[in-house]
Formats: sequence, structure tokens, C-alpha cells
Amino acid sequence: MKKENDLVVRKEPQVSKKCPYCYVHIPLKVEICPSCKQKVGMVDRHGMATRRVEWMSYIICFLAWLTLGLYIWFAFF
Repeated sequence: MKKENDLVVRKEPQVSKKCPYCYVHIPLKVEICPSCKQKVGMVDRHGMATRRVEWMSYIICFLAWLTLGLYIWFAFF
């Protein structure tokens, strides 16, 4: 139910997105922020660019846990 005091939100097309690292407005087509040199993704519904997933960090973490497990297995069993 709408009242007279409710604001009408108009849908305007996005012309820029905000970098999630340094909060600078950048064009939509840019994949690397010119200010902080970080990779950014697509724009979300709030106007912020999404952060890209750092897959190399997950791979390094998995390999570190695997190495620790193998070390414990060889050292103590």
C-alpha cells in the first residue's frame, strides 16, 4: 500500500561502478581499477563492483594443508 509521502524510485541505467578496494567510481567496462590496480568484476545491484575470486590463494592453502598432513603422517605414523 503506497502513501503520498513514499518516494518513487526510478530505474536509471548504470554508467559507472565503485571499486570495492578503494571506492573510486570507474566505468562499467573497466576490469582493472586505474587507481589501485586491482581486478574488479561486474557491477551488482548496489553499484559496487564485485571482487574477483582469488583461486590461486585457495590452491596454495589446499597444498599447504596437504603438505602438513603428509608431514604428520610420515613423521608420526
